[in-house]
Amino acid sequence: VIVLKEKNGTRTVPIWIRMNEMFPLALSMAGEKYRPQRPLAHDLIKTIVHNLHAQVRQAVIVDIKDHIYTARLHLSSPQTQLTLDARPSDAILLALKFEAPIFVEDQVAQKQTQLAEIAGQTPESLLNRLQAFRPEDFIDSSIG
Repeated sequence: VIVLKEKNGTRTVPIWIRMNEMFPLALSMAGEKYRPQRPLAHDLIKTIVHNLHAQVRQAVIVDIKDHIYTARLHLSSPQTQLTLDARPSDAILLALKFEAPIFVEDQVAQKQTQLAEIAGQTPESLLNRLQAFRPEDFIDSSIG
């Protein structure tokens, strides 16, 4: 779970992502300590974007439908501006690699709050519950 927190506020938006999408993000956050021998796809994309004299301006989480978040990645170059549809995990990772801001549309934060309330939780109780999870909670101890 990636939890995005409002910079100058109290709202949070948790985004569930698959483990295979989380791996590159975890490696990126670990810094040089766990650098793979060969570049991962996001590293390659960063190199391509740089070589085209472009940059990632921002990532925006734009919607949530049926518990699936969607995002847009905004790029710019001397010749053009691009807005690309992206998975939130990819948009967030590329924004981090380019030190670009990550935004969440107000409607997404409102929908997420409504979903939490439907589930009988406040945003704070959901965040507390997520923070209490440990990696071991997701491992089936009967395997092995």
